[in-house]
Amino acid sequence: MRVRFAPSPTGFLHIGGARTALYNWLLARHAGGEFILRIEDTDRIRSTPEYLAAILEDLRWLGLEWDEGPEVGGSAGPYFQSERVATYAPRIEELLDRGLAYRCYCTSEELEERRKAAPEGGRDWRYDRKCLDLPPPVRSGYEREGRPSVVRFRVPEGRTEFEDAVLGTVSVDHAELDDLVIARSDGSATYNFAVVVDDLGMGITHVVRGTDHLSNTPKQILLFRALGEKPPVYGHLPLVLGPDKKVLSKRRGAVAIGEYRKMGYLPEALVNSIALLGWAYDDSQEFFSLGELAEKFEIARVGRKAAALDPEKLTWMNAQWLKRLPVPERTERALPFLRDAGLVTGEQSEEERSHIEEIVRALDDRLKTLADVVEQAGFFLADEVRYDNIAVESVLAKPGAGELLAGLSVVLHEAPDFEPETLERVIRAFAEQQGLSLGKVVQPVRVAVTGRKASPGIFETLWLLGREKTCARLDAAREMAAS
Repeated sequence: MRVRFAPSPTGFLHIGGARTALYNWLLARHAGGEFILRIEDTDRIRSTPEYLAAILEDLRWLGLEWDEGPEVGGSAGPYFQSERVATYAPRIEELLDRGLAYRCYCTSEELEERRKAAPEGGRDWRYDRKCLDLPPPVRSGYEREGRPSVVRFRVPEGRTEFEDAVLGTVSVDHAELDDLVIARSDGSATYNFAVVVDDLGMGITHVVRGTDHLSNTPKQILLFRALGEKPPVYGHLPLVLGPDKKVLSKRRGAVAIGEYRKMGYLPEALVNSIALLGWAYDDSQEFFSLGELAEKFEIARVGRKAAALDPEKLTWMNAQWLKRLPVPERTERALPFLRDAGLVTGEQSEEERSHIEEIVRALDDRLKTLADVVEQAGFFLADEVRYDNIAVESVLAKPGAGELLAGLSVVLHEAPDFEPETLERVIRAFAEQQGLSLGKVVQPVRVAVTGRKASPGIFETLWLLGREKTCARLDAAREMAAS
């Protein structure tokens, strides 16, 4: 089995493209075949090196390494369509020589006039084959005057029927098809012809892509057969919908894979979520590693209905995958976000790294994405506290808050150690001495040292902050607290 993913570097990789790449990769890995990456870069104006680099980086980040393609090589290269143009002309000439294609000299203006003159304004108009049987003198005259021509494929009568790996039997009457252009007036091959020749040259056995390509498939099958070759197996994936149940697209809120990465999503969670956009193994298992997906993926289990991407479900799944990561690994992945925020700098000593790991451990299920670590861990690592105004007004502004913080600061200065168990014992004793419930003491302390009304357990929080930082913050907060 040889499958391919063939993106165009005219934009970033989005969810729909990533799912196509993933399903092809899984199909190849499950069958022990090859996953080929081919870059369709013939749009010279819109294709850029930046888009190409981003696509390659995103595929690798998702774990979808390719067996053949850019930066990897392979025996079926080149893997850039722009470098394969020399392979198209001989096959076009072959179809011309065999009478399976013909030159068309109609100008775009002439075609438009005939379309408008057709019944119903040419809504269903197809090329009328005016140039199919041009008398030789007329054709020679066009050639002498240098009139531009395209090459059209002569669609035979009949029907094309194929068994789609996802959709089942698909049948198309050739009367619905145009004599498609396979070569432009400058001699360059059009998409449908180039794809067929490329798939032949690379030995592609299975083509899995979105249903937006379904209309191309009968044309490509006819071209394969005209060239005397067997078409690959086709499978067309229902398009991905957005939360509004409309097709997710670059113009309609689709988020690039690289953006998910910047927002702190894990590749494991994204791959897991994307895999479930139309595929299911059974009614119970929801979490799959990439390896498990490769073991269990079968295209026969892909549904025919469009699946909708649920951002809330994606974030939930990301949180679950974060919790599955060992704390050292979770910390390693969170560090770039802390560095970008200026909360840590350079390389950490073993002691510093251990401290950050304990902070990440304490945050536990408060992290929905890696980016959340900046907000959730910021007060641990920053020199100054950013106070939430509502927390200050509702907690520190209450009468007696200042005296309470001052008294507790003295007690904590004198605590025999700063372990969580000791802190709990000391603070409970202080609360009893003041005739207050533990909550009445803990909440002002929490706001004073974190700037907010919610945090990990207060005793663990104070331990992670340390004696010096805790007492300094209690003293500073006393300045804004009510006496």
